[in-house]
Parts: sequence; C-alpha cells; structure tokens
Amino acid sequence: MNNSKSPTKRINRTRCYPPRRGAYLHIFAVSLTVFVGILAILYDIAQLNYAWRRCQNAADAAALAGGGKIADGLQEAPAMSKTLEYLTVWNITTSTAEDIHSPPTSGKYLGMEGYVEVVAKWNVKTLFFRLMPFGKAEIEVKARAVAGVESFMPGDGVIALNPFVRPGLVVSGSSKLLVNGRIVVNSEGGGVDEFGTPVNNGNNGVSISGGTPNSDKGMYAIIVDCVGGVDNPAVFKPLTPDKPSPLHAKMPPEPDPYVNVATPMISNGVDPTLRGSVTVTNNGTSGLTQDPTKLNRVAKAGEVIAGGLYTATAGDIILHPGVYTGLSINGGRVYFVPGIYVLVAQSANQNILRFNGGTVKADGLMFYNTGKNYNVTTGLPDKTDLGIAPPVSPATSFGRASFTTSFKTSPIDTSVYNYASLYPGAKAVSAEFDGMMYYQRRHNTQSLQITGNSANTTLSGTFYGKWMPIQISGQGKYNSQFVVSTFGVSGSGNIEVTAGNNTPVAAGKAVALVE
Repeated sequence: MNNSKSPTKRINRTRCYPPRRGAYLHIFAVSLTVFVGILAILYDIAQLNYAWRRCQNAADAAALAGGGKIADGLQEAPAMSKTLEYLTVWNITTSTAEDIHSPPTSGKYLGMEGYVEVVAKWNVKTLFFRLMPFGKAEIEVKARAVAGVESFMPGDGVIALNPFVRPGLVVSGSSKLLVNGRIVVNSEGGGVDEFGTPVNNGNNGVSISGGTPNSDKGMYAIIVDCVGGVDNPAVFKPLTPDKPSPLHAKMPPEPDPYVNVATPMISNGVDPTLRGSVTVTNNGTSGLTQDPTKLNRVAKAGEVIAGGLYTATAGDIILHPGVYTGLSINGGRVYFVPGIYVLVAQSANQNILRFNGGTVKADGLMFYNTGKNYNVTTGLPDKTDLGIAPPVSPATSFGRASFTTSFKTSPIDTSVYNYASLYPGAKAVSAEFDGMMYYQRRHNTQSLQITGNSANTTLSGTFYGKWMPIQISGQGKYNSQFVVSTFGVSGSGNIEVTAGNNTPVAAGKAVALVE
C-alpha cells in the first residue's frame, strides 16, 4: 500500500488584462474631437442665427423705407431705389433689386398695391457643416419682410402740429375750451411744466397759453400733452373735478396722423367738372350758369335731390361736387349733394369759401381747399407736399376759408352714401376719406375761421390742414377732431369739442411692418 500523497495542483487565480498603457490618451483624443465638433456646430449655429437676425433687421428697415416712399406718393422706381439702398448701403447684404417686389409676390398681401416685399440675403461660411455629407462651405440665410400703409383711428380731439410757432395753442379772453379727449401741442416754446418748474429748453414764449387764470375759464380736457411748457398750469383743469390736472409738459412731439392720406383727385372720387364761382345771398344767386352740366340750379317745388336725400322747395339752390373757384353763402337755402368739393383759389389770399348766413344742408361731403396749380387728374403738386415744410414764399395762389356754426354738416361716409349714383357723372368716392369734412392742402398756410353762437352741435368730422392755422370764436359744440398747424380760441363763449368712439373722424395712416 502506497501511502504517498498525490502532488497538489496549484491554481493561479491572477487574471490577465491587456496592457493599458495609452488607453486614456485615446479616450481623451476621441472626446476632444467630439467636443471640438460640438463647438464647431454651436459656432456654425450661432453664426447662422446672427446672420438671420442681421438679415431680418435689414429686411425690416428696407421694407419700412420703401413703404414710406410709397406712402409719400412717389412712383415705384424711387421707392424701390430707397429700399435697395437700405439693403446694400446701410445694411450690407447680398440682396439685389430682384429681391424687392411691390406689390408683394407672396403672402397674405399678395398683389396688394401700397405694400413692398423685401428678402434680405447673406452668405455664412461654415466650419463643421462643410465636413458633413452634402455639406456646404457657405450657407445662404434669408429673411423676409413686408411693409405698407396701415390705417388707424386717432383718438385726439385737438392736435396742433407746428413745432415752430409759440404758442401753438391759445385760449384768450374769457373763453373756455372743453375737450372730451386729448389735446396735443407740438410747439417747442418755453414756460413752465405742470409743477411750475421752468422748462429750460432755451426757447422763448410758451407752448400753450391757457386763458384767464383764477376763474372757471381756461382749458378743460382729459389729457393735455405739450412738447414745451405753458404760461400758467392753474388754467389746465380736468373735465371731472375729482381727477388730477390733465397737463403733461416736456412730452415728445406727435406725428401727423394724416401725413399719408391721399390727395383727392379723379381716381379716388373727385368730379373734374369746373363749376365756377357761386354766390348765394338773400337777394339772389350768381355763378350757377358757369356749370356746363347745368346740374347746379334753382330747385323747383318738391324736387327730389341726391336720390331722395333732400326734397327742395321752389327757389332753393342745388349744388353738386366738382371744382370751384369760389363758394360764398350769405343767405337763402342751399343743398349740397354729397361728394368732394374742390376749392381752387385764383388769387393770393382769396376768400375761397365763405359761409356766413343762410340755411345750408351739407351731409356726406368734404371740402378740399387746394391751390391754383392743382391738377385734378394727377393730384400734383399737392401729393408731394406730405411731411415737407412749405416754402417761405408760396409757389402758387392759396385761399382762406371761413364759416359760421349755423349750418349743419356731416363728413364723407361711403357706408351710407353710394356716391357714384347720386347724379349723372358722379364719381365713386374712396373710403379712405371717410370721416374727413374739411381737408386743406398741406402747403396751404391760409387760415380757417369758424364763428358763431350755436348751443347745438352742427359741425362734425375731421378738420385737417397740416400747416393751417384755425381760429374759433364765439360759442359752439363740435363733434369733431382738429388736426392743424395752430389752434386758437377767442371771445367769451364756451367751445366744446367731443372726440371719442362716437366722433366721425377720419382714419389716420402710418407705415408699418405687416409681415
């Protein structure tokens, strides 16, 4: 028997691993490559985003510039030239004239006149995207914008636009001005603010002179904003006693809400018939025979006028829209058929429109007071006035207007009147004149005077003349808006102006981005 033991087998439990030298370096290299790639992608994305923002800003600016020129009444070529200037000079892009379209060729404003479409382009060089399959060394970024003239409803009762006249608004004597709305005065006169602190703008005079202090007279409004200062803040009072003072001095100037409203001409509703100069008094009438159509006439008994709007009695005077060299109503009874009445002065400082007596019925109409060089077909040179200050010496003959509050008027309203059907040869009036009652050519600096002693509201609609001073005296109630150069109230009566949702005011226009 063999007692010897079998040899014991040793087991080596040590595992064998491959050599690890350099493994972390490989991992680091791969990670660094991925990290750099991500940075490159982020850089490319940032560059593309920056380029898009740059293009969008350029497109917006160019569209607004082009839309502004279209609103100014310029032809397509100058408007497109200004648009391209903003794309290639003021904002450097790769866009060309082929990227500008008026009217637009796409979008919801496709084919609509008065709008300009702009596409701004820029090429971005890439770092990582060029290495990708089908990648490119450069990527073109685009941004699109559309701008044009949009309408809005100004809610101000009185706007005195002239920044150079001091004061721009005056309430003198023992007058009282009440405006159920906002008053805005752009005059840059000095004076004091609502706290009595001097407005140190270096200018003489005041922006507003508010009337008799320490009395119930003066100026009452919801808000009074002026660029400069006033003579006495105590005369500016709220419409309701429990409210604070409405006065706010040192405010920014208000832009002209009607600077882009079209010039009346044949294409938008003016009847080009030359109807001469008509005068009506209690003793008779002259000028009716100057109307070649013989529509201006003395009415017969029971005669129906303007599609049933009026029924005249024998001896009444019937007048029609057209071009007049003078209108003077001092007596009798006169019916104005709805439409646009263009007043063309034949001599400097002519009293082109005078309503000082009689009984006048004038619903659904607008008076347009222009100058001797007006062209009824093209609207020139009126349509080029716009925001430009008038020359020191007038380039043509302009006339002034005056009337009393004894006659009743209402402004253009295309929702009520079918203008093209009211008489033979009538024109369809554009809805852009809705709410406008008196419109004076912008470079016509002659005054409008309104006098009277009516306790009832007789005048309504918008009275607009960018460089037209207006003077109101006596007593009167106006369901109106006044957008003029300067505004003055004199006498000893109360002048009440209502501006609100029920006031028939014209729609303003402003150039805006719409896409």
